[in-house]
Amino acid sequence: MRHIRVLICRVDDPDADQITEPAAFDLPTATRTALPPAPALDALETTTRATGNASLRRVLHAHWDPLAAQLTEQYRQRFSPRPRPRRRPCAGHRGAPLRHL
Repeated sequence: MRHIRVLICRVDDPDADQITEPAAFDLPTATRTALPPAPALDALETTTRATGNASLRRVLHAHWDPLAAQLTEQYRQRFSPRPRPRRRPCAGHRGAPLRHL
């Protein structure tokens, strides 16, 4: 059956012919028989809006996901727990356990 497929491609080098395809998806098929008879145009408009939003969402994810991953890693490195420095025992404390009263 004939359908339309949307390809999202990333071009790393504009001078090269090599592209990366992070996403591809088929648009839903719309046939007259699949639409309700009376509000067919309303149903088609709703489907068009939902498909457009989903398409744009995928394009934006493909565009921003690598940057989001880098920023997340930088954040993790900046705020990851650091090992505490070892404390030296007090002068009078020679490794003996503390006594509780």
